[in-house]
Amino acid sequence: MSSSKIIMHVLDRIRSKEFRGPTRVTQAALKALSEASQASGSRSPKEFLEEQTAYGDLLIKTRPTAVLLANGVRLVIDAIRKGADQGLDVRELQGIVSKTVDSFLAQIRESVDQIGEIGSRRIRSGDTVLCYGYSTSVLSIVAKAQEQGKNVKVVVCEARPELEGRLMAKEFLKLNVPTTMIIDSAVSHFMKDVDRVLTGADAVSANGAVINKIGTSTIAAIAHYSRVNVFVAASVYKFSPETILGELVEIEELDPSLVIPGHMMSEFKGMQIRNPAFDVTPPEHIDLVITERGVIPPQGAIMILRQHENVSLGTSSLSA
Repeated sequence: MSSSKIIMHVLDRIRSKEFRGPTRVTQAALKALSEASQASGSRSPKEFLEEQTAYGDLLIKTRPTAVLLANGVRLVIDAIRKGADQGLDVRELQGIVSKTVDSFLAQIRESVDQIGEIGSRRIRSGDTVLCYGYSTSVLSIVAKAQEQGKNVKVVVCEARPELEGRLMAKEFLKLNVPTTMIIDSAVSHFMKDVDRVLTGADAVSANGAVINKIGTSTIAAIAHYSRVNVFVAASVYKFSPETILGELVEIEELDPSLVIPGHMMSEFKGMQIRNPAFDVTPPEHIDLVITERGVIPPQGAIMILRQHENVSLGTSSLSA
């Protein structure tokens, strides 16, 4: 398969929501970028860099809110650029891409495990945890707590309109965790029965605000006013370096047919439908952010970004 077909294939799979959660999207995208680099027909380092940069831009634009993906792609492109500046040929640059992707994906896997270990310490025996959206880090925390014999129970919201809660519920059931599913609008009713709220994140901004599945902000606000702790699980690679410079994380919009099915649209002719995929939870509604480096208050996000030297600051476009 040609390099362009490899990239187009994974783009289609990402758009079709085959992969849930930013971690799995990033893993699929970077594996495809690595495969595309090995299939490249570029005849010079300059041509190879331009080709891979273009592919990287396409991947980022497919899921612009997934900062983990953007940071991973930038790491790969930066490695190619440095190698080209050192006079490496195309074959050597292909080796650098493969090595960089493998290393980054290994870091992601390790970070999920570390977040699970660290986060499980914040879960008490017998806790009822309300989970929202699909998150591999949240799954890791609950799994670790379960292994420790803490007898955790989970309440899972449906997470409309894509119903990601059903996928989370299946994962919890595989872990033999007692699971209750509720509709999103019932959160206020059940919050009195909850000890912790636990979510993942697509992005964390420099001021500690968290961008996650639409509805997260509402749930965090209800928890805050109900005096229930809100914990966010997020790798340091989900912290957005652009937000230090004042840029906002882009909020994607989903297909309107998730709100009104296509066959019913004629009944609502002329009506506008808005379907944002994510919202922004303010830092004052978040108690802790659980990272692989430890637990921090949301206001500590700026320190993580300043210490995180592996990701260079820049715009959302690799070629800018």
